[in-house]
Amino acid sequence: MPQIRPNSSMAAHSKAHRLLARHAPNLGPGFWIRFTVHYNLFAGSVLAVGNEQQVKQLEEIQQKGFLGCFGLTEKLAGVNSGGVVNTIAEWDDQTQEFVITSPEVGAQKNWISQGLVGELAVVVADLRVAGKRCGAHAFLMELRDAKGPVPNVEFGDMGRKTVGNDLDNAWIAFHGARVPRHTLLSRYGDVQPGNGGTYVSKVKGLTNMAMIGQRLFSGRVAVAWAALTFTRKLFEMTRAYSDHKKCWIPKNSTLTEVPQLQHLYLRADETLKKLENFVGSCEKQLSDCLQKDEIPPMALQEAIASAKILASETSIDLCFRLKQDVGSHALMGDTGFEQMDFLQACKFAEGDSRILMQKLARDRVRISSPLGSSFLD
Repeated sequence: MPQIRPNSSMAAHSKAHRLLARHAPNLGPGFWIRFTVHYNLFAGSVLAVGNEQQVKQLEEIQQKGFLGCFGLTEKLAGVNSGGVVNTIAEWDDQTQEFVITSPEVGAQKNWISQGLVGELAVVVADLRVAGKRCGAHAFLMELRDAKGPVPNVEFGDMGRKTVGNDLDNAWIAFHGARVPRHTLLSRYGDVQPGNGGTYVSKVKGLTNMAMIGQRLFSGRVAVAWAALTFTRKLFEMTRAYSDHKKCWIPKNSTLTEVPQLQHLYLRADETLKKLENFVGSCEKQLSDCLQKDEIPPMALQEAIASAKILASETSIDLCFRLKQDVGSHALMGDTGFEQMDFLQACKFAEGDSRILMQKLARDRVRISSPLGSSFLD
């Protein structure tokens, strides 16, 4: 497994994502998803909001070969994950533990990749201290030990999917699971024991959830690259077939020379180059922010969201067009077309594209509206 280093380049991790995405048309997207969940969402969250000792734990996790998952998405929240967190982490001052609970079915974690096999999880829950809500915070907790699942945590398989069935997706419910104080990823906020407990904010102007959100930014870049890389590979595979497929048109030409397919190949290459340059620019700027522990400026946040939307939606369109124009070849197994629902996963991952577009529009209106933010709130 690649080493996890606090100062490692995002570009290196992104390249690893792209290399795996190139195999998705042949093998499916399961391993790519496992990779990004473990390294970006799980380990990346520890790097982003963990204290020095917690970050050092990643070396031990690496050596033991443990897998991590990311417990943010909930059944009720769906695409509003991050904006809605109903899982509760209540501080118990007597035992100096957090009690993690799913108060209702809608608060159960959902679509948790490798949730049925991962030993560890970063779980996002609404922190309560001495009866006060302190907002969403992340906890690095054990899900399984040598004996099996830890007490008061329930797991379920979400069922068979249209793609990526080599990847387990779980729902997870917490029934008063107790975790020690040191599991709170506490770089930006902590709980001091005594007198019921006191929440302490360590860095003015920064919250744990804001820095956890950095994973969504890097995740959107990774998803954008995955969609574009998948599309590139599918077009390469199809072009290799059509270049040698003889068909009856004047001069005994190949399928590639059929006008509509020829035009699609040219259009796809031109479009993908533009998007690859755009996503690459977003990646470079975001990498600079991550190295400096800075939240990306609003313009970059919007650009990253736009890159994710454009990459996934354009990839869906191009691959669909290719499927229509290449004929019955697209119906055969092992051609890559059977894995196209990976692009649907890209559309919904790290923020549903439609929700992101609504957010971008809302933010633009809020900035330009003479009525101010009250117009939309």
